[in-house]
Amino acid sequence: MLTFLYSPLGIPESLRQMDGSGVHAFKFVTDDCQVRYVKFTWKSRQGIKGLTPAEAEKIQATNFNHLTQDLYQNIDRGNFPVWDLYIQTMDPNQLGRFAFNPLDTTVIWPESQVPARKVGEMVLNEVPDNFFQWTEQAAFAPSNMIPGIEPSEDRMLQGRLFSYADTQRYRLGANHLELAPNKPRSPVHAISVQDGIGFSSTKAQSVNYFPSRYQSDAGYAVTHADYKACATPLNGSTQQIPFHKTQDFKQAGDLYQSFDARSKNALVEAFGGDLVQVKSPEIRNIITSYLYKADPEYGMRVGIAANANMTKVKELAAIYPN
Repeated sequence: MLTFLYSPLGIPESLRQMDGSGVHAFKFVTDDCQVRYVKFTWKSRQGIKGLTPAEAEKIQATNFNHLTQDLYQNIDRGNFPVWDLYIQTMDPNQLGRFAFNPLDTTVIWPESQVPARKVGEMVLNEVPDNFFQWTEQAAFAPSNMIPGIEPSEDRMLQGRLFSYADTQRYRLGANHLELAPNKPRSPVHAISVQDGIGFSSTKAQSVNYFPSRYQSDAGYAVTHADYKACATPLNGSTQQIPFHKTQDFKQAGDLYQSFDARSKNALVEAFGGDLVQVKSPEIRNIITSYLYKADPEYGMRVGIAANANMTKVKELAAIYPN
């Protein structure tokens, strides 16, 4: 993540020229509970282009809002940006076949090992007519899933299923799912959401709790078995321990080697420029040793820029597991 962030990819020239990642692994499930793990990625059809620190400084000196301005202006001109939606899928019995844990959010699924295929696209063809209503009040949470998609055992996802929904409930009110940007586009029979700090649509019935023997008489749908989550067999122990297969360094090194000379130079300048300001020599050496473990050239260049002790850096890098 740090290698990505400090490279030009972390300073996009335009919101239209950056990809989007779903980060977590989810599950595709069939009606008979056949499971495939899945990851989602949005790929910009405009290509990807980032800025060096010097280029960003020059733009920001005259226009601090250039990303929003670029997006709005292009949409106004009819130059609608497009993203293609790609998925990567994995059979459950493949989870143990990699040098990393596929449910670890700190790694990606390399497309050379898990092919991606296009399944859709998204076109941004208009901007909100009311920014507060349609943007500030939008309530995203990974617990909002349609039938056929379920959460995986991804540790961070399991936490976010609760924390994001709780955050939106606190931020916008108990009825945030009835606000315009969040409400279903098709009629939904909901009996347990009524009144409160947010917004509540008019309800004629007095039944506002679940379950109720009167729900069918009141015109509300009963719980449907088709929408229950699939049962997942588990084997093992639940405990607070790190992943036993982490592959902490390889993907960062692969990312560095994928950059051209311009991007490598910008990454070294940005990362080294921040790291050199850290007062503790020990911390500078430790962080540099991570980069050296990922790629010796990467660590050496950033270490020199950060005034790290390269002899100590190499000693530290040698003791880390792969």
